[in-house]
Amino acid sequence: MLKIKKLSDIPIRDACDVWNQGFVDYYVNMQMTVSQFTFRLGWDELSPDFSFIAYYNGLPAGIILNGINELNERRLAWNGGTAVSISFRGKGIAKKLMKSTVALYRQENVDTASLEAFTVNEHAIRLYESFGYQTSDELVFLKNTKSEEENSVSMSAMPGYSIHHGLAHEIRELSFYQHDAPWKTQCNFIRNGESIVMKDKNEKAVAYALFQKKNGNIILYQCAADERRPNKPDLLQYLIDYLLQAESRIISTYNLPEKNQLLINILEKAGFKQEFTEHKVPLKQVWMKKEMTSC
Repeated sequence: MLKIKKLSDIPIRDACDVWNQGFVDYYVNMQMTVSQFTFRLGWDELSPDFSFIAYYNGLPAGIILNGINELNERRLAWNGGTAVSISFRGKGIAKKLMKSTVALYRQENVDTASLEAFTVNEHAIRLYESFGYQTSDELVFLKNTKSEEENSVSMSAMPGYSIHHGLAHEIRELSFYQHDAPWKTQCNFIRNGESIVMKDKNEKAVAYALFQKKNGNIILYQCAADERRPNKPDLLQYLIDYLLQAESRIISTYNLPEKNQLLINILEKAGFKQEFTEHKVPLKQVWMKKEMTSC
């Protein structure tokens, strides 16, 4: 017998165990301790009241994590992970979890729901499509492959502009901040996140980069320039050159939307290339959305 319960109503160890069992054969390492699992729920704003566990004959068999927040008077939901234990697959559990999730989104008056899935995971993508999700963009993971010596770029002079270092949340109020971006590339979900803001001679912000220093390297989450600036390519180029020169570390991108083609071209020209998992699977995802008010 299959029963769907809210995460808030079951032991946290059951949730962590089924998460680990469900992702044991995943493309990247998703294994967590109970402490790590609990921390992730809080940091990623994934609510136990909005998340579900599937029990099959009394055993934890599947899980789906969900978060809901508000932006500009719109309620946004995010699927932070769906998994079914290997021994329970093929029983329609993921479909039941998604059905419960969509019903909850409607109950919570969600406007837009989103999720990410590996492009090679066609089975999962078809499942999400059956619930009305559509691919909004593809997300790439690029990595700087050049050595520290090769990263010693010669930056073009840009008189009248200055660089200002700050924390991640300090860029949130910029008029051109990319609010419409994957959940975990948003400034409030980046642990120990940092930012650099480029300003003109009038102290007006014209471009920014949002990143995290982790294990001696840099993960770039966002890099954008004001669309109204005619020299937008030069601004983005300057920020990337600045990061390469100032940090002298390996830099990789995380869930970078392909719509940012100008930035991707600059990164590829600087030596960034497609990342792969240890099993040679391309690190690339689809970003899917469902407009809850449209149906």
